Amino acid sequence: MKKFKKVFIIAEAGIAHFGSSIKAKKLVDLAVKAGADAVKFQSYITSDFIDENFKDWYLRYKIKEVNFDFLDKIKKYCKKKKIIFLCTPHTESVLEWVKKMKLPIIKIGSGELGNFEFLKKIIKSKKHIIVSTGMHKEKDMLNLRKFFLDRNFKNVSFLRCVSSYPTKDKNINLLSFQKFKKIFERFNVGYSDHTKHDLAIIGAVSMGAKIIEKHIALDFNIKNAQDWKVSFNVKSFRNMVSKIRTLEKIMGDKKIFITDDEKKTLRWATKGVYARENIKKNTKFTLNNTCSKRPNNGIGVNNYSLILNKRSKSNIEKGKPIKRNQIG
Repeated sequence: MKKFKKVFIIAEAGIAHFGSSIKAKKLVDLAVKAGADAVKFQSYITSDFIDENFKDWYLRYKIKEVNFDFLDKIKKYCKKKKIIFLCTPHTESVLEWVKKMKLPIIKIGSGELGNFEFLKKIIKSKKHIIVSTGMHKEKDMLNLRKFFLDRNFKNVSFLRCVSSYPTKDKNINLLSFQKFKKIFERFNVGYSDHTKHDLAIIGAVSMGAKIIEKHIALDFNIKNAQDWKVSFNVKSFRNMVSKIRTLEKIMGDKKIFITDDEKKTLRWATKGVYARENIKKNTKFTLNNTCSKRPNNGIGVNNYSLILNKRSKSNIEKGKPIKRNQIG
């Protein structure tokens, strides 16, 4: 299974190029400037994707349909710009394109819910697969997990997703990410976002998301389009990336409770045991002749009970810290 050492951030360009290679390259530039690890486009042949009688959606996708050469040129442009090119195939008719482009990762959209025949063809590529699970009920997720486990295919990751554009805050239900992680506990998990902000993204990363997907766009307020409503421009995406990278540092290591810097603070910020008065040799240490104060230059207050009623091996001047070699 592919391991993501840091959060893998995907800039979802989708079909925001509107069929223009110039815009597609600008979307790649946006992703690079924003600090994304990968930029993802979508591929399909409209007549294989949407029923022609579903006219509004058919036309909406038809005008953004591109061919293999278009995508291959963008892939080469991504290589030049040193960013990973990814693609979501929406129809079986473009799977050969995906194969020819030799993608390192194949992204499967939420719309393939229950489409196991399609997934059977995808896993033949033996590439890492990332599957979004928008609209999936718990039962659907369990069936999805079973599908991959039955085939002993472990090179797959799963993204929690809410398929509404934009997703209302009350519908994000980020707490469900905990159960989502448990369902797919043997795999990498992440979060694909459709909100207008990055709060859910930051929350998901804090809960263990290792992959983040967020839409990007060049154009906004477009008629008969929905992705721009959930997309970031370069500034917003860059701010999101910065927050994620900072959060990764903040998250740290679950096995560490005290840092090296904090250890340096121990001496001056914690209290030690001091002589409240002059203490003569062979005198018992009591709460009356000792006290605690900063800095901890000898016996720490956490060991106070260990010295009480023991005797001093030497004279100790009032106000001096009590050392271990002075305890009998």
